[in-house]
Formats: sequence, C-alpha cells, structure tokens
Amino acid sequence: MIEKFAGIDAIHTGDRVTEGNTRPKVPPIYASSVFSFNNLEDLDPVFNGEKPGFVYARMGHPNASLLEETISSLEETESALVFSSGMAAITTALLSVLKPGDHLIADRVLYGGTFSFINGFLKDWGIDVDLADTLDPDSVKRSIKTNTKVIYLETISNPMMGVADISALAEISSSAGSLLFVDNTFATPILCRPAVRGADVVIHSLTKYLNGHSDVTGGAVASNSEIAGKALKLRSLLGGSMSPFDAWLIQRGVRTLHLRMEAHSNNAIYLARALEKHSRVLRVEYPGLERHSSYGMARKMLENGFGGMLSFEIEGGERAVSLFVKKLRMVELVPSLASISTTISHPAKTSHRSMTEEQRVDAGITGGLIRLSVGIDPVKPVWQDISEALDSLN
Repeated sequence: MIEKFAGIDAIHTGDRVTEGNTRPKVPPIYASSVFSFNNLEDLDPVFNGEKPGFVYARMGHPNASLLEETISSLEETESALVFSSGMAAITTALLSVLKPGDHLIADRVLYGGTFSFINGFLKDWGIDVDLADTLDPDSVKRSIKTNTKVIYLETISNPMMGVADISALAEISSSAGSLLFVDNTFATPILCRPAVRGADVVIHSLTKYLNGHSDVTGGAVASNSEIAGKALKLRSLLGGSMSPFDAWLIQRGVRTLHLRMEAHSNNAIYLARALEKHSRVLRVEYPGLERHSSYGMARKMLENGFGGMLSFEIEGGERAVSLFVKKLRMVELVPSLASISTTISHPAKTSHRSMTEEQRVDAGITGGLIRLSVGIDPVKPVWQDISEALDSLN
C-alpha cells in the first residue's frame, strides 16, 4: 500500500470518471494537454492510428474529434479536421497538397487573408498562381495548365456575393486532374454542400456562422480521408490545433445553425430589397435579388435561402461611409461577420485592405462599398437604424 504523504490524494484522486449506465447529455470539456496510457504496448498502435485513443492535444483530443464528426456529417465528406482559425485551415490544407512548381487557379475576388496567402506567400514559395473569374467556367478552363493542382473559390464570394457553378468547375477540375477547393463559410452546409457537387476540399472559418456568436476563433477542412490524413500530419507539425474549449463552444453553436441560417436569410432578403429602394444606395450585391448577376446560379446552387451576407454601395464614397457609420445607433462597425447581431464592415479598409487599389477597383470594391452581416435580430428596428442613417446623408 502506498504510504500517505501530504498532497498525494489531492493529486491522485478524482481524475477518473465512471459513467456506468449513463453518460453526460452534453459532452464535457476535456481540458487535458496529454493522455495517459495503461501499458507500454498501446503506445505504437495509438500513435500509428491502429487503435483509437489520444496522445497529445496538439495532435487531437476528444472535443476536436466530436466537432470533426459533426462537420464531416454536415458536409457529407469522409473526414474533417478542425483548426485554431480559418486561416490555419486554409494554409494547412493548401500546403498539404501543393509543392513548388505546381499551378493554382484562384478566384480574383477572395477574402483578403486568403488572397494575400495565395497571391503572396504561395507565389514566393514557388507556386504558379493565376487569378480567374470562377463565375465564368470558360475563364477557368482557359487557365488550366498541365501542372494545375488546385482551383480555389468561395461558394458565395466575399464581398460581391457572386455564386459560382460548383458542379461545372468540379468537372473541369476533375478532367484536369486537379483538386477543387471551396470555401463554404458564407453559405454553410445548410445552404450548400460543395462536396456533394463534386468539390474535393471544403473550407470553413468556424469563427463565423458555424459558431455564430463571435466568441471563438476556428477553422475546418472537410475532405476525403487521404487529403485529411496529409493535413492532419501538417497540422500537428505547424501547431494550428484547436483548443478543447473552443471546440466545445463551436459544437454548442452549430446545434442551432439551421435555425439561425433561416433567420439570417429571411432578414437579409428584407434588408436587400429595402436598400434597393433607397435613393442614397447605388447598388446592392445579394444573390437573392432577382436583378443580381448570380441570382439564377444561386437558385441552382443554394438551398434553404440565400444567406445572411450582402454588400451595398452608397453615394459619396468613403466620406459618406464615415458619416453613415457615425449616425448608426444600433448596428456596429465590426471587421468580421456572421454574429447573431447585424453589423457592418468596410471591405476596402478591413477584409480586403491587402489588395492593391487597382485590384479592389477591378473587383468592384470601392470606397463607398459597405458589407452588411445581417443578424437574427428583429429586422424592422435594424432597418430603421440603417434607413435613418442613410437619410441623414441628405
């Protein structure tokens, strides 16, 4: 029998859970950085993935595994991995399938961080990068080379809200022997499941809709097991792993995703139509509007609504935007999106500031463009706040 010493019970008791015939309704937070083994013989098969188990939280842990199961199920893919941020997911996924000398085709209008990584870091690393209009499959087809490895786009483009024909691009990608990467952050699997339409890799910033409460940072990659296995090794090496608490928070948030996306979409179409009629608004970019260039494709690609994101341009450029922001009383200026509350952002100064002015102008990102992340808050008070701020510009 082990002799009693001061502190021995404090350290070596209360560390094992006996569930018996019951289990927690809500999975607990496994706040452990490392996991214990009962015998030496289990080390090799667990490390090699031949037996279930966890070793070290950077390599994986129960909360991450549970969330990965949910995302894989939502996106209808063989596997999924979660990361500490959306950019960790994007960079790790691309680096796991690319090598210097490969060719990548990316949409010319992407989230600024993605654009900087592809058009900056990857180019410097030796990747041949071409920017194309993925809304035009023929443009992508013309850009294909013998060494094309990846075609990268967003389901709903940020911030112009264009919707690409994923099925057509998947055929082009498959014929070229390349991989189709689709960032599904804006649409979520409630509105679109790119893998079902032929995409090889689906990306998410979990910070946004899947979590939905602006209280955690995370990312995800959903794919087949082979690609996920490569990304898993690189995630462990680079350290872009998600913490147990963050995984638990996102798992909690995703439970209401289908309800929130319906409310986001309903509120967004209401505000888009109202903005269209306002005299100070020059244009509204929302795929649910009949006059939007992607309306027909959005009806084909999206289910259960058109999403909660829209952009609109006001007369007077950046100076007018500055005055508009100051007049808002409830809608806040926030350089992110997809919270339960309605917020605005200025793409030229936030998400797309890394692009050159020429690139922004070419993409339609002017000083007067405002991106609106429509929340699930009651929409009429939100419109009152926005419309009164617009009216004050007169």
